[in-house]
Amino acid sequence: MKKKFKRILTMLLTVLLVISLTACSNNNKAPDQTTQNEQEEITTSKEVTTSKDELIMAIDREPISLDPADGNVAVKRLIESNIYDTLLDFNTEMEVEPNLAESWEKLDDLTWKFNLRKGIKFHNGEELKASDVVFSIKRQFDISTGLGNVAQLDPDGFETPDDYTVIIRTKEPFAFVEQMMCSPGLSILNEKAVTEAGVENHARNPIGTGPYKFAAWHAGDRIILERNDDHWGEKAKIKTIAIRIITESASRTIDLESGGLDMTLALSNNDAERIDENPETQLFAHTSTTIRYIAFNCAKEKLSDKRVRQALNYATDKEAIQKIVYGEKTSVLAISPVAPGLPGRNEDLPQYDYNVEKAKQLLAEAGYANGLELEFMYLANSQNNMLAEMLQSMWEQVGVKLILKPTESAALTTALNKGEHEICVAGTSFALNDPGDGLHRFFHSSTHGQSSNRTNLSNSEIDKYLDEIIITSDQQKRNELVYKVQELIHEESPMMYIANPYTLIGASSKLRGLELKPNGYYDLSKVYFE
Repeated sequence: MKKKFKRILTMLLTVLLVISLTACSNNNKAPDQTTQNEQEEITTSKEVTTSKDELIMAIDREPISLDPADGNVAVKRLIESNIYDTLLDFNTEMEVEPNLAESWEKLDDLTWKFNLRKGIKFHNGEELKASDVVFSIKRQFDISTGLGNVAQLDPDGFETPDDYTVIIRTKEPFAFVEQMMCSPGLSILNEKAVTEAGVENHARNPIGTGPYKFAAWHAGDRIILERNDDHWGEKAKIKTIAIRIITESASRTIDLESGGLDMTLALSNNDAERIDENPETQLFAHTSTTIRYIAFNCAKEKLSDKRVRQALNYATDKEAIQKIVYGEKTSVLAISPVAPGLPGRNEDLPQYDYNVEKAKQLLAEAGYANGLELEFMYLANSQNNMLAEMLQSMWEQVGVKLILKPTESAALTTALNKGEHEICVAGTSFALNDPGDGLHRFFHSSTHGQSSNRTNLSNSEIDKYLDEIIITSDQQKRNELVYKVQELIHEESPMMYIANPYTLIGASSKLRGLELKPNGYYDLSKVYFE
């Protein structure tokens, strides 16, 4: 374990935390366990067979739906990315590759043409047509949680010259069109299936073109996927995937160790070492573009004054929370709203160091010399419970009474999307692997109410920078703008950065073929058992 995380930390430092993929093999690996390179070589072979036909994996919460337009929760996207396909896709190096579209080209500053593969079938037997692509994208303009997926597109800018050609236009030049088409939020649905089933029913019984078909959803227990033997690409190696919903991290770890699970996502950092040292299990630890943060809802009266938000930052021992809650060896302290390794990250921001007296001073200046009461809404689990109790204790020292509101997943997502929270804890990633797009989604005033924006900040100067960033295709110029806008965001203090955690996955020592991407979407079709 020590060697493993030492290696990770050394890599992060020597390459300035460039986002890369690091699968940590078990220090006490079983005799038949291969290295990651050997796994990759085996995975590329079409002759690989699996010794087990069902993958049983665990997630930490139940998704609100499996509609790509309905929010951006990580476990939801993981499942969707194996049921649906997108026009383009990222490989493990986050390079854009063909997917449903076999080729594409930029016609002018606003116009892109995508040429679809012919003969691709949805899970209901319908052939993929250009009309399905237009339907899948245009519907999101009418869905509040989907607007962030299409905000830069022109709702009247779609054409289908034939059944296999799609023309898509943006409202203005946009630097990330190709990356946008890789996002699970723009997964392609079958228009007939959605129309006949209705949006809500389809969201619980999705139809896609992906390597796995939806089979069943047992509420509060598990979601079942079955292999799509008619998939247009390489067939999945595992026949069935059972995705169990287990909210407590300790229970997930115990089930993995006992053989009840083959894989668990969201492995607790406290359990990483024991999974790594157990010869029957293996640990995958890899860097990502994720940041864990406390979001202050700037639209709420008590948090509308930046001095209150800054005071709460000063009132928090962030390093202690990072080490205790997210793990000293399984995360790094976050110092910026941009994840380590992404271009344009500003590492020179003056930090809000733990300073109780400074916090009290700012609260007094903002009119709260006698303190105030705030409400903290968060997903109910052991990690967040620990975080909440630490915040409650720290903020009490500056006269802030923190009311804790642990909430189950579906209710929490709904409340956050409506902006009902005052303070929440959240984790988000730069899905398109560029800070410009991410910062626009997180902080632009036009994204209020979308699942990527939990702060509801409104600042015209920041908006102006973000608007320029997303139309700037020159990487160096965009990096300069990204660097500058972080200074403005940091001053406004709409969020308190806590940690950049490693993604930790526990698995059976016999599991092979797991491909890890920094954006957190895993292609389960390549997984098998040796």
